[in-house]
Amino acid sequence: MKIYRFNPETGVYLGEDFADETRQLGAFRIPYDATAIAPPHVDKEEIQVFDVREQRWETRKRLDP
Repeated sequence: MKIYRFNPETGVYLGEDFADETRQLGAFRIPYDATAIAPPHVDKEEIQVFDVREQRWETRKRLDP
């Protein structure tokens, strides 16, 4: 199962990964710093940030030039 990693302190998207399957067939273990919710596509001037409380991605303007 594909998962999407984010920085646990900032929520900034880090990349894709795959969850480990548990002993129960068809069940997957998703780490605390990941979600199964795909991030939105963004422009070069934007970043994806995951809001853990709301369980959704946000799009923000990139701060670095």
